Amino acid sequence: MSPDAFVNFSNNGLVFQLPREDQNRLQQICQPLALAEGENLCPPDAKAPAKVYFLTGACVTLWVKHPDQAPLAVGLIGAEGAVGLGAALGQHPGHLQFEVQTAGQAWCADSQELQHLLQAHPTMLWVVARYLWQVTHDIANMAAAIQGDDIPTRLAAWLLLCAQRTHAAKLRLTHDQLARMMGVRRVSVTLAAMALKEQGLLDYKRGAIDILNLEGLVQHAQARTAA
Repeated sequence: MSPDAFVNFSNNGLVFQLPREDQNRLQQICQPLALAEGENLCPPDAKAPAKVYFLTGACVTLWVKHPDQAPLAVGLIGAEGAVGLGAALGQHPGHLQFEVQTAGQAWCADSQELQHLLQAHPTMLWVVARYLWQVTHDIANMAAAIQGDDIPTRLAAWLLLCAQRTHAAKLRLTHDQLARMMGVRRVSVTLAAMALKEQGLLDYKRGAIDILNLEGLVQHAQARTAA
């Protein structure tokens, strides 16, 4: 394996936390691949063995989908983490689904091979457990925002999260996409975006949003609707 490939592998935040020997063990069962926008990862009805994706360039949206309810986005994973780790712990995704929001690179491992590694090397399992707890915490915060925040505040939080995960101030997102993720009408997103634009926090045109004032967006995203 070339040094350049190793550096690319450790660009994943979860992998980076592992001791070097565990990074080497993990990389031996991983293959690089490109993920396409809109691709569904870890489908619950897949017949092939489940996969785990360590992201290095792509971003993946976590959706809660239920037959009787509209889907709702509850999280976003980028190069800080991985998708499909539950399968390596013997868990079924249930109502959670994973859709590639931003195309990019990842490293893919067979979930059963990863499970064997985690069982044999507790240091790896500990890092994975801490990461999954952080994901749980982030989803809980998102759920609280859905219940208590107004739409401009929720939109600011989503755009901030997207900027953090993609490490970019220019986001390829449409109002339709944002409305779908937030579970609101498109016109509600448009009105919220106009309000943020009037404050000088962002600008937008068809299919793209430019964050102009990141600090101001952070402050707006952290503002809670008064009870």
